Parts: sequence; structure tokens; C-alpha cells
Amino acid sequence: MKLPIKFSKKLCVAAAVALTSTAAIADDDALSALALKKAGFSLEQAIEKVNTTYPGHITELELDDYKGQAVYEVDVINLAQEQQHKLKLSLSDGEMLKNESSKLTILGVSKIDDDERLALEQVAESELSLQQTIAMLNDKYQAQVLEFELENEKGITFYKFKLLGQQGKQRVIVDVVTGETIPVLKH
Repeated sequence: MKLPIKFSKKLCVAAAVALTSTAAIADDDALSALALKKAGFSLEQAIEKVNTTYPGHITELELDDYKGQAVYEVDVINLAQEQQHKLKLSLSDGEMLKNESSKLTILGVSKIDDDERLALEQVAESELSLQQTIAMLNDKYQAQVLEFELENEKGITFYKFKLLGQQGKQRVIVDVVTGETIPVLKH
């Protein structure tokens, strides 16, 4: 079957974009690992600083760029105070480079959905320590945590961690209630 020229050109362009995107993601992961290796302020120190300075729970942490330097971008939500903080901490020394605070409600409407609220309530009731969990994941998988996010799906509240080690990139979920770790299978 002969394909029209326009269709085959579009197919080639789509394939090239997909391959380029995959390579860019791999490069970004490698750069993130290198940035963490060179960091003067560890992921664990960032979590400790955020936990002692901002009451609430870390819902997301990832590496990013900000004004020409590597930063930890951290989202913290405090349900009791109905407050959200979006923070940027320098990887080099932990300096707070940016802090955006906002209320969780606008004109009486919540900015977080029911699943997010449930996840925050369950993590508040659990005894899960992010620092201990990260240390355990680093040791168990011989990999470095690059980022994580709090989620609630199918009635389960969990942190989804992205790790990078000698075997490449890996994702692991950790149930906040039981502490059980489950590697995410690759397709």
C-alpha cells in the first residue's frame, strides 16, 4: 500500500519530534543527576529546611532552573492555614530564592480538588518521614531521588518518586499509610 507523500512526511516529522523529545528528557535527567552530585545543599537538607520553616506538607519537589542556577522547586500545602507555598531553594547553598504564597481558596472556591485534600489529610495522619523514605530508596535502589510528588489515585495515597542510578531511570511509589514501596513497571 502506497502512502500519500504528505502523510509520510508528517509521519517522519512526528517520529523525529518524538525521538528528539525522548533524547531531551534523557539529557535533562542526566543534567539533574549531575546538578545533585555538585550540589552543596542536599535534597534531604532542602526537605528539612522546608519542613522547619513552612508548616504543612511537601506535595511536590523537583529540580529546575531559576535565574541561571539549579534550584529545588518545592510545593508545600498547609490545610489548617489554607495556605500554599511555591519555593525555590538554591542547590548550591540552600538560599531561598523565591517564595510565592497563596490562599487555597479564591472567592470561597478551593484550588485543590477532593483527591488532593484526601491525600494531604492521609499524609498528615501517617508517620511517613520523607527524609527516611528517601534514604531508604537511595540505598535500596542504589539510585538518587530526582523528584517526587504526592498523589491519590484508586483510593491510595502515595508519593511517586523518580530515581536515577546505574540502571537508568526508575519510578517507585510509596504508600503513605503503610510505607510499602512498589516499583513502577516499565513498558
